[in-house]
Amino acid sequence: MFFGYLSKNKISPQSISVIYKNETLSYPELKNRINGYAAYYKSTGIKPGDNAAVLSENSLDFVITIFSLWQIGAVPVLLNTRLLPKEIFELTDFTGCNNLISNLPLGNETDVKIKIVRFPQGKFSYGVEDLHEREIKLEETAVIIFTSGSTGKPKGVMISFKNLIESASAGDAIFKHTAGERWLAALPFYHVGGFSIITRSILYGAALIIPESLNIEDIAEELNKNRPTLTSFVSTQLKRLIELGIKPNAEFKHVLLGGGFLDADLVDEAIGKGWNVSKSYGATETCSLVTALTREEFREKKESAGKALYPNQILIVDDLHGPLGVNSTGEVAVKGRSVAGGYINNPVETARKFNGDVYYTGDFGRLDEHGYLFIEARRNDLIITGGENVNPYEVEVEILKHPLIKDAAVFGLKDEEWGHIVAAGVVPFSDKEISLADLKAFLRDKLSGYKIPKKLFILSELPKTELGKVQKEKLKSLILNKQAD
Repeated sequence: MFFGYLSKNKISPQSISVIYKNETLSYPELKNRINGYAAYYKSTGIKPGDNAAVLSENSLDFVITIFSLWQIGAVPVLLNTRLLPKEIFELTDFTGCNNLISNLPLGNETDVKIKIVRFPQGKFSYGVEDLHEREIKLEETAVIIFTSGSTGKPKGVMISFKNLIESASAGDAIFKHTAGERWLAALPFYHVGGFSIITRSILYGAALIIPESLNIEDIAEELNKNRPTLTSFVSTQLKRLIELGIKPNAEFKHVLLGGGFLDADLVDEAIGKGWNVSKSYGATETCSLVTALTREEFREKKESAGKALYPNQILIVDDLHGPLGVNSTGEVAVKGRSVAGGYINNPVETARKFNGDVYYTGDFGRLDEHGYLFIEARRNDLIITGGENVNPYEVEVEILKHPLIKDAAVFGLKDEEWGHIVAAGVVPFSDKEISLADLKAFLRDKLSGYKIPKKLFILSELPKTELGKVQKEKLKSLILNKQAD
């Protein structure tokens, strides 16, 4: 099983595997617990080759369940806990799951066709002697993780054991794992960024620290209490920790920052507060990060997403997937061993987005003469107005410099004259008012005229994913519905 890859790291029997609430497990204790859970799940009817849905907040039960399903030979299908029951059962049906393992309420369970399996109570151990450690095949699908779905419907990405191992190996160039590492799991396990923390920890024999919740207060408590050495944050988490005056503990080595476009000013501030930050770029389809920009590189390339981590390669291609030259803007493609096998039950999108070990991201970017990647826009977000291309992120950065604006999202709205116009949804600080005229005046000497929003919508909050990405399709839908009322 996955534990077979630990031998090269010479893990001692006393090494801590998981810390959760008041429980600390050594690696042998974790293996025994996995075998017990595997026996239990087998008794419920889960078989080798089954897709088994898992719906749970971050917990010890979640981690043990993943490894126990691998022990059986089943494939975990990870579900977002914020989905409605209707959406959950649509995805389990689509992915062919006969079982849904969950500790969460699911409404009237008598109305569903799928079998609901609850986490075992206590330290389940019967039948352990009948289970032998299963040898994995690297090309097997290890897990199905859905894209975050910031635009459009989520797609189930089939990630292999090889992808997980290669991603962890590439990331070690940044993390430089040594004995006694402690990984803080500050991201949801059902997203690839959070799930990768589990696999990195196990592969390098580190202790996995699971906060009681992903509330920023619980994350801050773990930083002080169990003193992690490594973690991954999205920008909203790091920003909130800085606002609370939280600084890294003395043993802390590294924080990986990802989850979309990253504000260089935030990274600069974090470094000044003592956080050793590396910006990263990746996707569910690439099994987490494929590039990184270290603190040392940030001084010279602060707007960059960094260089590809070996053996990954970043390619910039045209509309026909032909290669483009240095500093030419085109679609960002990723070539590497961590590129997933495609989307489950979606051959059309798989053929469009994957070509062997190459994944076409749909993002616009360029590589400079030193191989640093600069992401300029998401293809789906790019606004074409009057024949001019507008990068919404560039506009958002300038809007957020306005002293009365707390949050902002820029997007395109259809327009008969211009094709699309630039629009902005903003969240002002409490008790503050701002008009379109005010915003235009503020941006006049900062942006070209065609980039300045022609419509402004005042909102109480922006719809976002758990990783802090603005759901722009949902935002536009909310605005259009509001206009129709």
